[in-house]
Amino acid sequence: MKVLIAGANGYIGHHVTNLFREHRFEVFVYSRDKAGVPKTGIIGPDSSDFTGSFDVVINCARPHWSEYSPDEIAVIEQGLLEHLDKFATEGAIKIHTSGVWLFGKSSPEDLQNFILKPLEAVKPDVYTIQLALRKNWNIVYCPSLVYGGENCQLKRIVESLSDHTINVAVPSVGFNQYIHVVDIARYYLLLVQEGFFQKQHFIAEPKGFSPKAFSQLLLSHTIVQKVTEICWDEFESINGPEATEVEKLNLVLPVSSRFKPTQLVERYIKNYT
Repeated sequence: MKVLIAGANGYIGHHVTNLFREHRFEVFVYSRDKAGVPKTGIIGPDSSDFTGSFDVVINCARPHWSEYSPDEIAVIEQGLLEHLDKFATEGAIKIHTSGVWLFGKSSPEDLQNFILKPLEAVKPDVYTIQLALRKNWNIVYCPSLVYGGENCQLKRIVESLSDHTINVAVPSVGFNQYIHVVDIARYYLLLVQEGFFQKQHFIAEPKGFSPKAFSQLLLSHTIVQKVTEICWDEFESINGPEATEVEKLNLVLPVSSRFKPTQLVERYIKNYT
């Protein structure tokens, strides 16, 4: 099978690319900017020789919220999916990586039916998902915090903390689940090898934590040195309304029965180095 991966030099995409190569797929990477990616196997927007060539197309790319507005991100992502469609064979397996913020205001029943009720920061992405589904993309929704592997997101967050102190808004009302980056890659490989039974998927470890409970877990293993409890008004004044919405995210995800995590965030934190 010939595989095309967008976002191969990003955190999730890097691990997806490595795993598919380890399993002897013929892997190409899609890049609008050829800087920073391998010099062989690069497909760009104008690589017309590869039109309709790929049996599997995986999108792990997403513009960063710190560089673009939500509307700009949506436009860029929609354009990317349109470009990637051109390279897919008829009947190709197409996987688009998305996140649970799109369900930030969803009820348990909404989650079961994949009814999008997004946080403000990702409202423009609703049309992106609708467009992708109409064009036969399979959507995988991942937790907002992915950890492990190279360039671990959790480690980057910890290293960004001033004085190794984490602020937690109280009362802590949120609930978050987590996922190891390699388990995301393994699930994509499973979908390609065994096929799809549905078009949309939640993947996450079953056990989740409130922000306060997770901060205490980090503290108990001396990954952070101090946890400071602050009121919600102070939290929002420091971090802004979008971060406040994320802190309040309270979702128990109906995880796909086919997703079997090999890693657990508690175990990772216990062995954190």
